[in-house]
Amino acid sequence: MFKAIEGASERDRVTHMETERNNTAEYLWQNVTLALNLFNETAVKERISIKLTDYQNTIVVAVRHGWDGSRSSRQWSFSSAFLYSLTVITTIGYGHLSPRTNWGKVITIFYALLGMPLFLLYLSNVGELLARWFKCIYALICLCRGCPGFTRRRVARFRPPLEVSDAESIERPQAWRSRYSDSEGTPEFRDPYLRGIQRRAESPRSAWPRADRARRWSRSESDGGSDFSYVTFDAQTITVPISVCVSIMVGYIMFGSMIFGMWEKWDQLDGAYFCFISLSSIGFGDFVPGERVYTPRIETSFIVCSLYLMLGMALVAMCFNLMQEQVIHYFAGLKRALKRVCRCKR
Repeated sequence: MFKAIEGASERDRVTHMETERNNTAEYLWQNVTLALNLFNETAVKERISIKLTDYQNTIVVAVRHGWDGSRSSRQWSFSSAFLYSLTVITTIGYGHLSPRTNWGKVITIFYALLGMPLFLLYLSNVGELLARWFKCIYALICLCRGCPGFTRRRVARFRPPLEVSDAESIERPQAWRSRYSDSEGTPEFRDPYLRGIQRRAESPRSAWPRADRARRWSRSESDGGSDFSYVTFDAQTITVPISVCVSIMVGYIMFGSMIFGMWEKWDQLDGAYFCFISLSSIGFGDFVPGERVYTPRIETSFIVCSLYLMLGMALVAMCFNLMQEQVIHYFAGLKRALKRVCRCKR
């Protein structure tokens, strides 16, 4: 859309400046070289100075309207228009490219009103998704726990095996029995307490554990009766240290500085400066990929920059999400510590 609107205007500017340049050269040839005496230095300089001043003013006006001095309409190509659209919705706004037509300005306003909320929604959802994935990877690699979605921690059990059976298999103590044999029928206890126990045992809602509710506690069946079993935990309970998040962001900035440094012939500091200014959505515009007039592979430069920004801002959102959880975890621990110190019951 921007390419179609602004590209036509740019082609008109390039064509107009090419015509002005040809007209100036033709004027100098016809009205100076052929019409004047070349040995009359004063007259030649005066005539050339007047024409060059007019041509200079034409160039200044054309530059103010977006002409970059090139002979081709390359400013509003697909890749540059894509980068411009991305800088609008991300609020980076390098300023190296701006609409010159009235329709381009109107469409930019409505595009920003619609695109900025959508991009914030993209950062929120993608950042949260990446945060969950990174916590699973962090738990698996750094904490030696579990599989995706869960972590597993080995817990030693020193308790011996305990078997609980149903009421029928439990032998009552000899002291509870009456003096008759089991073949004589239902026993009758003389002690009221023992008679109460007997009635509860014979009732339908027996207090004794039923056979279908019996449970067996034993050691882990793995490893041939090892003394360890596995307990699963939700991976969302894991918090990633702030230092890890900061290291990820710094590493991504340095990675970008190396790429743009080799691509745009920037030094390491300028590349890191550009990456930080871009990912923080400051966007001064003093460094922009492909800003030089004769930059080779300019289309690829714009595409690489766009992909770097889209992935980088999602990565920054992920790191902010993880750091927020860590800060909440720290303050929750501080709150519990203060409650214990102050003996607060609330």
